[in-house]
Amino acid sequence: MLLETEIQFIQENLHRDPVAIALEASKYPDLDVPKLVGQIKARQKLKDKMPQWVANTQVFFPPSLALEQSSSEETAHYKASLVKGKIVDLTGGMGLDSYAFARAGCEVDYLERQADLAQITAYNHQQLNAGRIRHHATDSLTWLVQQKDTFDFLYVDPARRDKAGNKVVLLQDCEPNAIELIPHISEKTSLLIKTSPLLDIERAIKELEGVEKVYVICIKNEVKELLFLKTNNSSEDPEISIIELNQENPLLFMAKKSSETQSNIKFSDCKNYLFEPHAGILKGGFFKTVSASVTKIAPNTHLYTSEEADTKFPGRAFQVIAEGSLEKKWLQEVLPGKKANISTRNFPINADEIRKKFQLKDGGEFTLFAFRDFSNKNRVVLAKKIS
Repeated sequence: MLLETEIQFIQENLHRDPVAIALEASKYPDLDVPKLVGQIKARQKLKDKMPQWVANTQVFFPPSLALEQSSSEETAHYKASLVKGKIVDLTGGMGLDSYAFARAGCEVDYLERQADLAQITAYNHQQLNAGRIRHHATDSLTWLVQQKDTFDFLYVDPARRDKAGNKVVLLQDCEPNAIELIPHISEKTSLLIKTSPLLDIERAIKELEGVEKVYVICIKNEVKELLFLKTNNSSEDPEISIIELNQENPLLFMAKKSSETQSNIKFSDCKNYLFEPHAGILKGGFFKTVSASVTKIAPNTHLYTSEEADTKFPGRAFQVIAEGSLEKKWLQEVLPGKKANISTRNFPINADEIRKKFQLKDGGEFTLFAFRDFSNKNRVVLAKKIS
């Protein structure tokens, strides 16, 4: 895929502007400069998402659409911890998930209907010493129907663009349609589905006629992907696990939606401490079961408060410094340096508008929370983050 001269060119120009390199193409008549610029751009874009692949100079990166939907190394290796035995990757793409499954000891069948992409992936897996992976350039559903063997897991990461190239979110609009895989589930075979973080969890559970588990996968307080595990033990009230991969114990929170429905939470004015829930908690819809030791600011204001610090709250904790109204005089009193992070919840204007209106600089040790309270009044709290 890459000649030694091409690898050398990529490494020598890895930190340069790809546009500038492209403009100098005439200097390198013996090189396919557009091809190499594409490789440089991919490595620059993926250095944090796929550091191990980027570090291998032999790896050849496929076109940008395959890169766009690919898992990160962190999320791929977490998925690999959920599976075992013989697994079919029905939507192989650039092969990062297949690679992670094989490195975890699974026997993998990689399927990709784009022959060129399947060829690139097979080459990359060889350079990375991936393990036991069989590569098939074929339509996944057709291949699956023809198989006599049974598998422990089917894995699918459906394409989230329609034939016109537009982004789609609903399972039924993705390709392949994961719902069509349900008949292949048995006592031996489970189905693991990766979806966009924008997918509505409750709707997906109903579409799939129940699942055993749901995983909300996050990195640094950002939801990266959703996983649905469909087995013979599926339920319309599955366990939902909030996973934060940027901490030693990735399981941040786990509950069922029934517990959320049955729970009650009290509302109160802001007290000594203010808590901002993790993004995964909000995605999971756990607004009442988030913690037993806090009260909520208002039904539609997803901020929580307590007299004492709650060190186990799944999110960020702040000590309240001052409380007031969004007025210039008050801001000058509590923020003489005019510098703070800004977070808005259920508030009529957003953070950028607040910053512009009052000429506040971003950053620093303080956070300005602007929200609507239980009495439907706009309030502002200045707080300092605690560990």
